[in-house]
Amino acid sequence: LLLAVSAEDKYEPMVAFICDRPAMHRAVNGWIADKSTDCLTRVEDILAYCKTMYPEQNITNVVEASYLVTIPDWPMVSADRKHPHRVRPFRCLVGGFQSDALLVPQHCEFDHRHDQSLCEGFSHWNIVADEACKQKGMHLESFGMLLNCDLGKFSGVEYVCCPNK
Repeated sequence: LLLAVSAEDKYEPMVAFICDRPAMHRAVNGWIADKSTDCLTRVEDILAYCKTMYPEQNITNVVEASYLVTIPDWPMVSADRKHPHRVRPFRCLVGGFQSDALLVPQHCEFDHRHDQSLCEGFSHWNIVADEACKQKGMHLESFGMLLNCDLGKFSGVEYVCCPNK
């Protein structure tokens, strides 16, 4: 029996930030606002926040999710209104690092780049994967980090390239 679970359906600890709005953390049944915190940008602060929000979990690292999520009811700090926002959350990684399982649609190709001498963040590896797909005349469909080497940093990327329409 093989089950396919979308990235948004599989529960894992996550946090999300928009400046001047409460921080959000993921619960099993949705997202919860935390009005004591708004935007965090330093990886060290995001890791500490993950550990605070999920004290029962062994959070060891954080990485930006390779996909965007819509948080439906993101409140404002000073008003009762709530609005949906589409953001790239941070995954709070539990225990040893495991790379994302990537789906490879028909006519698409799975590949990876790994360089033990490099220890870079999400943005660097996003560009590496995007350029590798462009060199094949394809577009980057999805990607995930490989082998964490430091806090919020990784020594490789795996990715899926698909034909341009």
